[in-house]
Amino acid sequence: MGILKRNNIRKLFPVREANSHKGMNGKVLIVGGSIEYYGAPLLSALGALYSGADLVTIFVPESNFDVARSLYPDFIVKKFPGQWLTHTGVGEILEFSNKCDSILIGPGISEREVTVRAILELIEGLQIPTVLDSTAIDVLKHVKEVPLSQPIVVCPHKNEFENLTRKQITDLVDEEELVKFVRTIATEMKINILLKSPTDIIASPEGDIVFNKTGNAGLTVGGSGDVLAGVITSMIAQGASPFEACQIGAFLIGYTGDYLYKQKDYCFSATDLALELPFTVRQILQ
Repeated sequence: MGILKRNNIRKLFPVREANSHKGMNGKVLIVGGSIEYYGAPLLSALGALYSGADLVTIFVPESNFDVARSLYPDFIVKKFPGQWLTHTGVGEILEFSNKCDSILIGPGISEREVTVRAILELIEGLQIPTVLDSTAIDVLKHVKEVPLSQPIVVCPHKNEFENLTRKQITDLVDEEELVKFVRTIATEMKINILLKSPTDIIASPEGDIVFNKTGNAGLTVGGSGDVLAGVITSMIAQGASPFEACQIGAFLIGYTGDYLYKQKDYCFSATDLALELPFTVRQILQ
């Protein structure tokens, strides 16, 4: 166990070959959005793009398609039928996923039962590293056998972690008990966990634990978790292991939030966070 420092992140950060070509440095797929929340998958896409991924593809419901396509020419935007994900959209997503290096499922996605079933079908059919956020995290409760065929990352906040584990964190005696509990869930479910909190707890399926203390209360702004999930997915696509990607993502988002706090106090947005990422990556890697 240890606390992440800049030197740790420098060593973990994927190295780009000078003679590489388009697509060699990460092809990210993001599945999310619903009639209620069109912005979340776009924030994740910004996080993926501005942390270095070569190609970012977003699958959104047709109700979100026009707004998603109009935001950034850098994104490849595809649609599935309807106003939220259902079984009808799963096949095309699975087929396209074979062209990608990692996938994020969950930002802005619906909590409807039909969507939960579709996410489960999607998770069980994927063969590439999978990052789950928001509603998609809770779907793991319905998986009958672990480990799945692909590495899994979840990045919950307190309430999402309690929903997944059916246990109130406040019932735990102290931080040491919480760390033990997070490790137990990670090893039993065979997943990588980034539990977002003032001190992030990062656990691997093998029981390794790392802490991240970068960040501040400004990161409670809506959408910051979506950007974080995009960064983690991007790091995996660029060649980091899922456990390494969680460490890089947690440190980088917190470090960027700390820089923005110096410039704007707590008055910054998730978009600010994503757009500032390249500059803080540069600072960390120098």
